[in-house]
Amino acid sequence: MNPSNSSSYLTELKNFVLLHSQAQQLDQREVRAILETITHAEGEDAGSWCAQWFKAAERESARQNWASATKLYSLARFPYVETEFQQRAHEGAINSFEQSMQQAKVTFETLEIENGAFKAYATGLDKGWPLLVVCGGIVSIKEQWQRFLLLAARIKLCVVVTEMPGVGENTLRYTPQSWAMFPQLIDAVQGRADTRQCHLMALSFSGHLAMHAAARDPRIRGITTVGAPVASFFRQYNTRSVPLVTRQTLSYLTGLSGESLFKQMPDWQITQENLPPLTIPVHYLQSQFDEIIPLSEVNSLKKVARDMRLYQLADVHGSPNYMHLVAPWALSSILSSFPSRRRQAALFRLVWQVKQFWSRRRAVRPKSPAVNHVVAAPVMANESRSE
Repeated sequence: MNPSNSSSYLTELKNFVLLHSQAQQLDQREVRAILETITHAEGEDAGSWCAQWFKAAERESARQNWASATKLYSLARFPYVETEFQQRAHEGAINSFEQSMQQAKVTFETLEIENGAFKAYATGLDKGWPLLVVCGGIVSIKEQWQRFLLLAARIKLCVVVTEMPGVGENTLRYTPQSWAMFPQLIDAVQGRADTRQCHLMALSFSGHLAMHAAARDPRIRGITTVGAPVASFFRQYNTRSVPLVTRQTLSYLTGLSGESLFKQMPDWQITQENLPPLTIPVHYLQSQFDEIIPLSEVNSLKKVARDMRLYQLADVHGSPNYMHLVAPWALSSILSSFPSRRRQAALFRLVWQVKQFWSRRRAVRPKSPAVNHVVAAPVMANESRSE
C-alpha cells in the first residue's frame, strides 16, 4: 500500500464496511464501536483492521454465536485475503459458517467445481426443485449468503451459493470469460435439481458475468442483480470515478496492475456487438447515489436486455439502508422465473409493495456514511419495465 493512500484507504474501508455490515444485518452500534478502535489498515497489532475485527469475531465464537462470528471474521479479511492473518480470518468464517448451519439444523453439501478450482454450498438437492444460484460481488464470500440456504426448504428451491473468481475459495482469475463458472455450477447439480429452470441472483460485478452466461445458456430463466456494471463503468474506469478500495480489489482479483486495468477495462463492456440479446427478465436494482456504478448503466442495459425490470432506490451502492425493501423485491423477482412458484412470488411482491408504501409515507432520508455524500432526495422506490 502506498503510504500516501493509507489514510484515504482506511477511510474508504470504514465507509464500505458500514454499508456492508448493514446488508449483513449486523448491530450497527457494535460495528461503529469496533470501527472507532481501528487506527490503521495494515498489520496484525492492536488497532489494525484485521486484529480488531478478529478480536470481535473470537468473542462471538466463544459465545457460540456462530452466525455473528461468521460475519465478523468476514470483515476481518475484508476486502480480500492478502496476509496470513487475513487467511486465518477467512478460515474462521468458513468454520463458523459450518457451525452455524449445524446450529440451524440445515443440511448442506460443499460442491467442488472444475477440480476444486472453486467451491459452492448447496441445499435442497435431490428434490426435483428449480435451481437458484446466488453469488455476491468482489468483496462477498459465499458464507455471507447463509440466509438463502436457510430459505431453500421454505421456497422449495435448490439453492447454490458461491463467490466470484478471486474471492474466498474461488481460485480463478476474474476475466470477462469468467461467466463460464455459472454453466459449470448448473452442470454440477444436473440430475439433482431441475436445471432446466435456473435463476441467477448475481450481485454487483457478478451480475456482469451473469448477463454473459444467460445470453449463452438457455437454462438460465432470469437474473436478479443489484448495481451491476454493464458498459459505462468499464468505459469510464479512472481514479476519479472509482473508489480506491474498488480499484485495489479489482487489481487483486484480476491479477492486473492499476495501469493494465485502465487499458483493459473498456474491453469488458457489454454491448449489442459483443453479446447476443438477453430475452429473459433482468431485474435490476439501481441505487441513485451509487458511488461506484454510473447511473447511465440503466441505458446500457436497455440496449442489450429486451425485458429489463428496473427498481430504483435513493441510496448508495447496494442500497443497504433499504434491506427491508430489497429482500422481498429480490425474492419476488427470483420466484417469478418459475411457473410453479408464481403464487409465492405474488406473496412476496405483496409484502414488498406494502413495505414500499409505508416507506414512501415516512419519506425518511437514507443515512449514508459515504464520504462527502449528500442525499438530496427523499426515499424513493419505484419499478418500471423497459419498452
